[in-house]
Amino acid sequence: MLLASRLRDTFPFYYGWIVVGASSTVVFARMAPAITTLTVLIFPMSQQLGWSRTLIAGSVSAGAIASLVLSPVVGWAIDRYGARPVLVVSVAGLGLSMVSLAWATVPFTFYLAFAAGRVVFHTSAPIGASTVAARWFIRKRGRAIGIIFLFGAIGGIVFTMVASLVVESHGLRATWIAIGLVVLVFSVAPPLLLVAERPEDIGLLPDGVEPDLAMPSTEDQRAVRPGFSGEQAAVITQVRRDDDDSWTLREAVGTRAFWVLVSMGFTSFFVHTSIGVHMGAYFRDIGLGAISAALAVSLSWIVSAVFSVTWGWVTDRIEVRYTYSGMFLVQAGSTLYLTLASGTLGVFLAAGFFGIVSAGFNVVPSVMYANYFGRSSLGRIRGLGEAGVLLGQGTGPVIAGVLFEIQGSYSMIFWVFVALSLTCSLVVLKAKTPVKRAATVAGG
Repeated sequence: MLLASRLRDTFPFYYGWIVVGASSTVVFARMAPAITTLTVLIFPMSQQLGWSRTLIAGSVSAGAIASLVLSPVVGWAIDRYGARPVLVVSVAGLGLSMVSLAWATVPFTFYLAFAAGRVVFHTSAPIGASTVAARWFIRKRGRAIGIIFLFGAIGGIVFTMVASLVVESHGLRATWIAIGLVVLVFSVAPPLLLVAERPEDIGLLPDGVEPDLAMPSTEDQRAVRPGFSGEQAAVITQVRRDDDDSWTLREAVGTRAFWVLVSMGFTSFFVHTSIGVHMGAYFRDIGLGAISAALAVSLSWIVSAVFSVTWGWVTDRIEVRYTYSGMFLVQAGSTLYLTLASGTLGVFLAAGFFGIVSAGFNVVPSVMYANYFGRSSLGRIRGLGEAGVLLGQGTGPVIAGVLFEIQGSYSMIFWVFVALSLTCSLVVLKAKTPVKRAATVAGG
């Protein structure tokens, strides 16, 4: 924070964008233990270690269970100690856990190290980084959070490529070491040196409004202040309202909006993670070759990178519950298209739609939580709210796999997913901005 204070006026643009960039490196690093990385390494691991693919894939479930337990703790730590120390400790631990996998020759140690990385993937990296962005930006919050998840999509591409290239040339142990070193080299120093918790901590205000313009306390004074634009007045008013209306965790869980968001998180990732896990196999089932299937999955990451910023831009301009509803419609349409896709071009289009949905479900709920519940206890609220996402991620792929075994195809489960997405597109509209009850006046 000391360095942030010194650098705040160094750049020709608002320092909040530096904070967003520094936080984004952690979301980039969280992709080191992503499913796509493990997918590349399952075959050589099973060959060299003699483990079944089911045993290796079980580490993902172990990480989801650990994250479900620890997510509220991570949210509490972000609010109690700040996002910066949580991000730094998490990414350092992630790098070390990836390196340690080079010597994980028994299932227990592999599960321990990989599940630790998955906890960072699920909780501290996305919650911490998006919380920081939400505190530095209000009117441009969607764009800021979109940039953060843009880096995450880039990380998905980079770590998949590193795993693919290194394992072929240098073996499994070198691959884990290389992945861990990429995390440590690129993602520890930026949050440690450049992140400040809030703009107010270093004498700034959200969205780059000049602090001296915010001194007057009444609307009339602000109106006559020289150089004080209407947009700046709106930002200051919104900052004050945001802080005054910030919700505690206890207050948030008493609202319908919170539980709608939790249930939407469960359903969206129940569907989305199921498709992500089974997409490669489905592409093979409909006749695509192994290389083309891998390229299609890589394409989904590229599209996700582009649309992370796009969805952020949209949330800054359209009421966020309508944007979220639109996301579910896109998910329904893309899933329906999967049932019709054929040929290489059709599969690549399906992968592109999947990338659009991936970006939206990272960005839109993050903005919605911040807009609805303010900046003060956002870590705790997000930490508990992520339980829905984790339950969806943990149960969806398993149920989809069971139904595939029973039916012999994905057709039925895809139609169920379409119905769920369409239903959610209507239900999420019920999540209106919560309003605090007026305090009861004693004796009134």
